[in-house]
Amino acid sequence: MMSLALRLNLPAILTGLLGACAVIALLMRALPAPVVRRLGLLLLLPGPGLALALASIHSGLSWLEGMLIAPAVVFPTGATLLTLPPGTTRAAIGLGADLPTRLRLIWFPLLLPSAFLSILLAVVFCVACALLDHP
Repeated sequence: MMSLALRLNLPAILTGLLGACAVIALLMRALPAPVVRRLGLLLLLPGPGLALALASIHSGLSWLEGMLIAPAVVFPTGATLLTLPPGTTRAAIGLGADLPTRLRLIWFPLLLPSAFLSILLAVVFCVACALLDHP
């Protein structure tokens, strides 16, 4: 019974999660950093809580559960990107670092811990919502 709920609702939850992450990425590009940070903090806790509550109440809105999970998933990586000094890549280019070197020495060490946390949160919340959905 649990595997059936997981199989039926997980694609819809992941679709909502990916769509909301894309919207959040666009907002991060369009809005100033302090506004994005406040908006992320405002939605950080209520979003996953509402997603888990919605999963136990109504199973037809699985895509909405994914959208509510997205702020908690994007926040760790977004916070890392927002705290990065603006001239880091430009300074590395000025010192002669090519793209693979910049990725290996700057971007991967900076983003790997937060990306791992984001992936872990996404898996935990998506599986929890899928298991709480009643088919």
